[in-house]
Amino acid sequence: MKHDVFVDTVAWLALINKSEILHAAARQVRDSLMQQKARLFTSDYVIVEVANALARIPFRSAAVRLVDFIRSSGTVDVLLITPSVFEEAWDFYKARTDKDWSLTDCTSFVVMKSRGIETRFYCRQAFRTGRLYRLDKSQVSHYDSAHE
Repeated sequence: MKHDVFVDTVAWLALINKSEILHAAARQVRDSLMQQKARLFTSDYVIVEVANALARIPFRSAAVRLVDFIRSSGTVDVLLITPSVFEEAWDFYKARTDKDWSLTDCTSFVVMKSRGIETRFYCRQAFRTGRLYRLDKSQVSHYDSAHE
């Protein structure tokens, strides 16, 4: 059975940058997801973050290739952040002053929850691993309690 996975900014960056310490781990996770025929999702805000991170001249052509691939491949569904998703994410961002989540992270959590996506592909430099991360109960409850 296919499962849904949200691909985060740092995972995309680790996949494209061969000199990134997380590149090999990210490729392993990506290959595993492809074998499992997982359905991949990302958002237009994540794409903006990727393009911004790769905006410098030496990386710009790589950014263009990656973003064009994401948008046209048919293997990744790009979720659009609507005004209502933005408002919900902004409220969540404001309510969680104890977290260092970016606004883009908050939009990702909102679309993941609304679509029932429980798995996020991201990379953590502290552990130097690519990870499939299941949205844990504490994160969901943090999100839920901020909106009650």
